[in-house]
Amino acid sequence: MKITDLPLPEQLTKALLKMGYDEFTAVQEEALPALLSGQDVLAEAPTGTGKTAAYSLPMLASLRSKDLVEGLVVCPTRELAIQVISEIAKYAKYTTAKCVAIYGGQSVATQLSRLRAKPQIVVGTPGRLNDLIERGALNFSNVHYLVLDECDEMLEMGFIKDVNRIIEKVTSPHQTALFSATVSPEIRKIAGRYLRNGVKEVSIKRTPTQDNQIAQKYVLVQEEGKKEAIVTLINSLSFSRAFVFCRTKHKVMQIEKILAKRTSHAITSLQGNMSQNKRDRAMRSFRNYESDVMVATDIAARGIDVSDVDLVVNYDIPEEDEFYLHRIGRTGRVDKSGASYTFINQSQRKMIREYEAMTHCAMNEYKLNGGTAMKNYLESLDERLKDDLAEEKKAIEEACETLSKKEGKTVLPLDLAAILLQDKMNVGQKPSEDRCPPPYRRSEKHASAIERNKERKRFVTDPDNQRFFINVGYEDGANDESIKRFVMKYAKDVEEDDFADVYVRGTFSFFELPKDLSRSVIDKIEGTHYGAKLMHVEKTDRDQQNPKKPKPNKPKTGHSDARRHKSDGGFGGFHKGGKRRY
Repeated sequence: MKITDLPLPEQLTKALLKMGYDEFTAVQEEALPALLSGQDVLAEAPTGTGKTAAYSLPMLASLRSKDLVEGLVVCPTRELAIQVISEIAKYAKYTTAKCVAIYGGQSVATQLSRLRAKPQIVVGTPGRLNDLIERGALNFSNVHYLVLDECDEMLEMGFIKDVNRIIEKVTSPHQTALFSATVSPEIRKIAGRYLRNGVKEVSIKRTPTQDNQIAQKYVLVQEEGKKEAIVTLINSLSFSRAFVFCRTKHKVMQIEKILAKRTSHAITSLQGNMSQNKRDRAMRSFRNYESDVMVATDIAARGIDVSDVDLVVNYDIPEEDEFYLHRIGRTGRVDKSGASYTFINQSQRKMIREYEAMTHCAMNEYKLNGGTAMKNYLESLDERLKDDLAEEKKAIEEACETLSKKEGKTVLPLDLAAILLQDKMNVGQKPSEDRCPPPYRRSEKHASAIERNKERKRFVTDPDNQRFFINVGYEDGANDESIKRFVMKYAKDVEEDDFADVYVRGTFSFFELPKDLSRSVIDKIEGTHYGAKLMHVEKTDRDQQNPKKPKPNKPKTGHSDARRHKSDGGFGGFHKGGKRRY
């Protein structure tokens, strides 16, 4: 179903079309007509299927007053509340609707100030909502559109009594939408209590199978070998963003430090002991591609949906079997591909069959000590062969000469290459306590490119040029010249003189070309490979501020391009092949 097929207000349709969306997802197609007609809806839909739009578009369409709270969304976690309010703001861009997020961890004074602006939509967590109700700061007597989002998680987290107290304050006739990843008998009891007769039931099952491209693998490893195994795995795989799930807060902190020290990736984490400010910074970093690996517990990561996560690693198997589905479902969004790797010891082998039965998909063994990891890594170096490696080659020759004299035998460059590769992959050896693995090395050319980027003062884009984002950076072996060569290799009508700017970051870059080359660049580069990495390119804008002068309490403006185009927070995916879905 096309977006223009439903009787949405013109302002909402305009916002959706401007965002580049075209068709509805399955849950939207099922729920939107019912909610727009005033029906109550009970929807079973996993995170990442587009449920936020399914309930928020009818809510925005139903607003009548300019200074009363008419729409209420109750969420289990702070992160989900922030994510939902961000999405609603995008859809409401061309309306006069005001919305506010209410959650614990943020200053009450700040939230009271925002409430004085008389928002029409409130999105919040149960605890803080009840707190402000008791203070007399929130009045829900005029709410006519109520949403219970991720109701199963609110039930599991013990929030239902708090939710009941909130709903008691919604005294006017109202429409209710209840969304849950699973509809258990307990959820049906809640639905029976709060939803009217004639409720529309929607069930969207996203069972991870080969059809939606989630490849499930397991790694046989004993507990004492897991730290080495996670380093080897992260170093050997190519991915855009990854979740690593651990059972405990302590394990999360431990694994974050190990990966930060022994891999070239930018690592962040999420666990229950973190303050709200730190949680916000971690999520912002992950969403903005400033970090590409998130280490988290199940509880901390609940309600978080981030697009373009193509790898999930279960460092520990989940405490509850159902969490396995929630974890691996964070990749393979809609029509995108992804992979999950689960660490399993000999006593846990029975879990392989259980997970296969749950997902109706085979789990294949992945052997870290085999040749696969090395092969993948070596094949990813093809672009690096175009670099000027004269100094590196000279250093290797000198080292071979020195070592040959010292050892009394001929040491060949191939011998050194094998040793360096073994260190890189951490295969078959455990570093001694006094010797850490070598840090990630970049060529002098890459290092100088980084310094140039740091010193560069950003200029205003030529109106005849278009700025592009591409998901490859110096940590993938890229620099200014290699990115130019890569673009010209596939977009044949682009010449070197066409590049107005190339700006290289750790895991992504930006470049500018004349606008009339835009279609060629996107059509020819999207879906190609830079080494082993699947390429994504899209249009973006240039921040006109100096990256050396960040605004207070905000991420560095040097990241703002990425922040603008990668901060959608995982609102339901879209189809490849030209027709985007939201």
